[in-house]
Amino acid sequence: MKKIFGITLLNLLFFVTTLKAQVSVEAFPAQPQSGIYNYFGVRAKLTQTYDHNVTVTGYIYDDGNAPNTNNPFSLIVTAGNLTSETEATFYVTNPTGNAVVVLGTIATTYAGAFITYEAINGSILKFNNVADVNAVINQLDADYDAYNDDYDSQYPNLTAEQLDDMDEQNGFDEFKKFKDFENLFGGFYSKRSEIENIEIFWLSSNFTSTDPDDVDLTFDDVENTIFNSNYSFKVGNNVYQLTSSGMYINGVLQDNGGNSRILNNKSNIMFASEFFFSNGYNSGPMAPTDYLTLQDEMFLDDQKISLSNMTICKSNKKVKMPPLYYENNTRRMDTKVAINSIAIKSSVKAKAVHFMKKNGNWKRSRVKMAVGCAGKVYDGDCSNSFQFAERKPDNGFKMRKQLKAIFRSQVGIPSNSTIWKTMSGEIGGTVHAPDANIAGNIILTF
Repeated sequence: MKKIFGITLLNLLFFVTTLKAQVSVEAFPAQPQSGIYNYFGVRAKLTQTYDHNVTVTGYIYDDGNAPNTNNPFSLIVTAGNLTSETEATFYVTNPTGNAVVVLGTIATTYAGAFITYEAINGSILKFNNVADVNAVINQLDADYDAYNDDYDSQYPNLTAEQLDDMDEQNGFDEFKKFKDFENLFGGFYSKRSEIENIEIFWLSSNFTSTDPDDVDLTFDDVENTIFNSNYSFKVGNNVYQLTSSGMYINGVLQDNGGNSRILNNKSNIMFASEFFFSNGYNSGPMAPTDYLTLQDEMFLDDQKISLSNMTICKSNKKVKMPPLYYENNTRRMDTKVAINSIAIKSSVKAKAVHFMKKNGNWKRSRVKMAVGCAGKVYDGDCSNSFQFAERKPDNGFKMRKQLKAIFRSQVGIPSNSTIWKTMSGEIGGTVHAPDANIAGNIILTF
């Protein structure tokens, strides 16, 4: 009797890090086998149905041989179905041979955009054009907000702690819509997912391991969802990669950006909170004690610097306020602000994340808060500028674990260049959490 069996070979690294991959491929033997050879087919499997087609490609070859691309396959799992397969006689081996399948690409649509995941070519998402990238970013923004708002609306009368308990009971995941997108591409490991895993370990180590904000170049979960672990994606055959030096296309720097330092304790610059909270929400005392305005002076490493002298116009900058602890150091608010341009879309955002220590363990927790960002943005050559102001929510507060106020480039916004820049000290972010008596501000300096 001939020995026959099929072997599924998905990239083991991505299998480990993406436990809920939605797409897999496998070799299956013809039953019964006949003749002097072994025959195998290829099957693509989804773990859930979709309302659109999913195209899966890859290669099959003999077990024990080096991987090769001489025998490609292409399968379409049609809308509403879970599997698609070739004929069982698609591939032939010697009488004692076994077949190995490797995933090549997964292609599907989201927000009307056609996206291809190239599993064996850098584990990267490929978009057909710039418009598709913008459509995906906009849809991810909308899906995240709608999902969290819809969930929160079910419990309008719960306190923050009660809502935390309800989240645990329901298995609620604030990042579900991002993960749904990532899981369209079995094996894809996004930068967002990597940073989330770093944060989980950081919390378990009582903030002693790598701070996720130190490796997050964007402070933007949406953009990080389309980036792979190398901060890259493709548009056509062009590779876009964000680094600490700025955005590159095919290795060519698009801007002279970089990361600003994290402010030290003597740099608690305050951005006029009444600018963000003009509806009477600024009720509590400012948490940081060093109150300075944009016209004042600041200290970096004990060196006094005039803000008016900081006139270098740059993009891809970020800064983080020292954490604000309260309630006997059992709660913590992290606030950050950033400007970044990915050569397709630019944005300015302020983001606050709240943590609580419970039963000796730190975790994300809800608090009633609002976040704002405002300031001045310049076009790519710093010749034109415009003012902006964003608040999340528009009025009142949200009971969230994290909240982000973001201003993205789009058609109709003045000075809509692909690269936005700012000057040091001209963009600020604010968080206000009245129940925690927090009203902190931060200036983007570099």
